[in-house]
Amino acid sequence: MVASMGQDLRYALRQLRKSPAFTTVAVVTLALGIGANTSIFSLLDTVLLRAFPVAAPNEIVAVSRTSPGGEGESFTYPEFEQFRSASCE
Repeated sequence: MVASMGQDLRYALRQLRKSPAFTTVAVVTLALGIGANTSIFSLLDTVLLRAFPVAAPNEIVAVSRTSPGGEGESFTYPEFEQFRSASCE
């Protein structure tokens, strides 16, 4: 089995030497595919898989409010400052 695999490998290398254009396209395609997969995984690892770099992630809260129509509203900066100063007291 090992001898057969060695013969197959030598045959593949001979064929690749005979057609340098195909070899170039195959190598570039593999490089782009591997690079794209690596960058996507790195992004997903950073965004989704790693924990937030905070001391107590279980103490993180989200503060929001809804309007009478049921739609979400954002806070103005002065309101945020009021909440922050009230929570620090």
